[in-house]
Amino acid sequence: MKVMFIVNDLGLNEPFGPMILSAILKQKGHEVALGALKKENVEEKIAAFNPDILAYSMMSVDMLDMKKFNDALRKKKNIFTLLGGAHASLYPKSIDDPMIDAICVGEGDAAIVDVVDCIEEGRSLEGIPNILLSSDRPLNKRNLIEDLDSVPFMDRELVYSYPEMGNFGVKGIWASRGCPFPCPYCFNNRYNATFKDNGRIVRRRSVDSVIEETKRLVSEYRVDFIRIQDDVFVLKVDDWIKEFAEKFPSEIGIPYYALMRAESLTDEMAYYLKKSGCFSLAMSIETANDDIREKMLRRKGTKQQFEEAFKNAKKHKINVYANTMLAMPFTTLGHDIESLDFVMKVKPQMPNFSIFMPYPGTDLGDYCLDAGVYNPEKNPINYGMRNASPLNCFTKREVNAQYNLCELGIVAVKFPRLRNLIVNRLIYWKPNKIFFFIHYLFSITAYGRKVFSFKHSIKEYVELIIRTFKHYLYDFTKEEKKETINEPDSCLIVEDKSRWASILSGRRFKETVNPAFDLEKRSVELEKCMDIMVTKRAYLSKKVENSGQVVM
Repeated sequence: MKVMFIVNDLGLNEPFGPMILSAILKQKGHEVALGALKKENVEEKIAAFNPDILAYSMMSVDMLDMKKFNDALRKKKNIFTLLGGAHASLYPKSIDDPMIDAICVGEGDAAIVDVVDCIEEGRSLEGIPNILLSSDRPLNKRNLIEDLDSVPFMDRELVYSYPEMGNFGVKGIWASRGCPFPCPYCFNNRYNATFKDNGRIVRRRSVDSVIEETKRLVSEYRVDFIRIQDDVFVLKVDDWIKEFAEKFPSEIGIPYYALMRAESLTDEMAYYLKKSGCFSLAMSIETANDDIREKMLRRKGTKQQFEEAFKNAKKHKINVYANTMLAMPFTTLGHDIESLDFVMKVKPQMPNFSIFMPYPGTDLGDYCLDAGVYNPEKNPINYGMRNASPLNCFTKREVNAQYNLCELGIVAVKFPRLRNLIVNRLIYWKPNKIFFFIHYLFSITAYGRKVFSFKHSIKEYVELIIRTFKHYLYDFTKEEKKETINEPDSCLIVEDKSRWASILSGRRFKETVNPAFDLEKRSVELEKCMDIMVTKRAYLSKKVENSGQVVM
């Protein structure tokens, strides 16, 4: 049997899912190929390879691009289509798309083999664990893989056959699966609720298994820097990280990047990470407001703990990439600027700001539907990485300011003297290409020097800049084409300059907003949202079957 995996793009992150599944299928004697929509003519590649199965692997941010491609393809060619990846697990109603034959919910290691075998033998797929054929039927769940050392090493050639991937000095590895945290805006929370009775959520490979695969990787490909792509690399100081800190630098000796929770980065943890070769960490702040972080986002840790974590990272000379989320439901620009000021205080080497998106299937996304703050028919999500808020509780002026703050926040952190100019003036301008290019230049410089640090030629550095630029430009052009459907500017009241003092002090806006969500109601709804998120670990929306929402 021939299986072709389809991904949206090949960037800095290798598609581990298809690479692992490809290794499994090749062990069974099947042929496997890969198509990347943004990189090549995938339709021509399909015609040449003639696959029996198309297997899409995608995040929610990839959904619109992949749906457009699949819809056009299926009108021309009848081919079995399987949807997998985080989006399928997060939103099983994707199976209601008539152009999708089956979806994989959860781990696909064994499920993909069962699917291929059934199709090859002409048998029904009905009842295959983790495979859903209709939203009307219950999911037959498969137990989570306990022994991760039994998973074969990834098929690296599937991706590294692309010269820009194989020759690039940054390569990825993985050491664990699963995330134990209940963040309501994230895929993992709903995934954990689905499979909570099917084994341990968080599992680790042995240190020796990780090192063995990494040795093979280093022997076969260029590796100057390693990206550990676990949801959370380590949770606490234990025997595993101590063993890793002893073996990895002596047997591999290549610097790496990983993701950590800030509240876990004690001085002792930072010591072992640095000892093991850690060069940089991703530690999200998300918000400086303790109430919003703890209640709405269900993230433990106070600002004091975050400050201590950044001090520990600095003490042990570990660079930090820190994301902060703006425009959360019913919040104000005062909250966003409070977060900016906190980021300026802790001074991560690579600060990043993003806009909250109510992804379908997440607890907080479903709440936004139920609360009437998000209407997918009037304002569909632009599933890119840099987007304006689709929530209707903000004025158009606020939406623009949020977007511009995402672009210029990194400048304020790097040049504190420009902070007042940015938050008092520039963020209220119409989003424009100048801000986009400023953000891009600062980001690519920080990425190249502070997050992924490795030796590269001038040609390689230029290629990295171009690859990253295409990604940023793609999202920017999508955003330009997207019509903003918040209330018109005419509903805004022009105020005097005293309003700036109110913003800087963190107090709420005093401008007129959407009548359905005036400031008094917004404050009430914010408290209600926080109460629901903190008391219900898995908020089940009654309105998740929203008409007009693209669900693939």
